[in-house]
Amino acid sequence: MSGEAKTNAFMLGTATVMLGAQADLFDLNPTEHSIGLVKNFNLQVDQTYTELTQGVQNQIVFSVRTGNKVMGTMEAYEYTGANLAYALGQEGYSAAAAVTGSGTVMSSPAATTAAFTLTATAASLGIVVGSYVKVQTGNSDQIIIRKVSAVSGSEITVSPVLPAIPAVGATVSEMNVLGLGSNSCAESTFIAAKIVGTLADCSEVVLLLPKVKITKGFALAFNSGDFQNLPLELTVYDLLSTDPHYAAFSEFGNASAMLLTPK
Repeated sequence: MSGEAKTNAFMLGTATVMLGAQADLFDLNPTEHSIGLVKNFNLQVDQTYTELTQGVQNQIVFSVRTGNKVMGTMEAYEYTGANLAYALGQEGYSAAAAVTGSGTVMSSPAATTAAFTLTATAASLGIVVGSYVKVQTGNSDQIIIRKVSAVSGSEITVSPVLPAIPAVGATVSEMNVLGLGSNSCAESTFIAAKIVGTLADCSEVVLLLPKVKITKGFALAFNSGDFQNLPLELTVYDLLSTDPHYAAFSEFGNASAMLLTPK
């Protein structure tokens, strides 16, 4: 039969995408570095050639590869602080860990518009001088954002002062802050990526990308019709001799990525 299958290594499956510091490439793991639910991961190698032709019909007699662009795309569904930072080209791996709890405003000592005491120490909530906190009364959108100017045990001072004394029981927790539309001269950050994909026969394929940038993908749409995602695009760059793992990849012709497949 024409086109008869020889193996069952068919491409139908999912992938775990792990992002982190360049130096950590070979140690990236799902527990610490996975960006969570990802769909439609796609890596493409776009090779271009400059051709030499001859004759009236301009038949090709020789060609030289003059481009070898490697790009990846994916849809990330988890809107964590780290993933949003990655989507902005920032170091998502160094973003503050997810807030694990919140304190509530106590009745004693009495709160003021500038300072109040919580049921937990500021340190246990990750709140330090310079942190941004939300003060939430009741449900959903009853939120005021303030910057912490002083911390003493369970007491925090905010600036500017609140418009009113916070109610007893109001929740206070630290927030991650991401700058949007910055005109800073700072370039987006190089990171490393490791992708483990599972084929239809349950075997694994591993991609190691030692130097990438997330060059597109920040999108924030509050839509009740369907689950939204971050359409991330990553660009793979050549390693410099000063980059981590340069020697490991130079073994394969100064490759910008490694693809490891079952034998």
